[in-house]
Amino acid sequence: MPDAKQIITYSMIVFWIAFAFNELSPFGGNVGLFLHWAGLVILVVHVVELAVVYKKLKAINHGSAKDIISVLAFGILFWKPLLSK
Repeated sequence: MPDAKQIITYSMIVFWIAFAFNELSPFGGNVGLFLHWAGLVILVVHVVELAVVYKKLKAINHGSAKDIISVLAFGILFWKPLLSK
């Protein structure tokens, strides 16, 4: 059985896919509007997270484009385990 981190990670993947589809072809009603604003808020939070932890990630050789995209997509789920080591 998957642990909580895996479930949240898979949920984030589904969320970002739904967000992308909504941006390309907006869903009707409140669902599309909620998905749009929720995605923008989460993205802004993850950009702030990236700004805060980027130097630390770079210091442990995790400053590549893949790492940046991972922080933008998954936030603390990605960077916290790396910095805990």
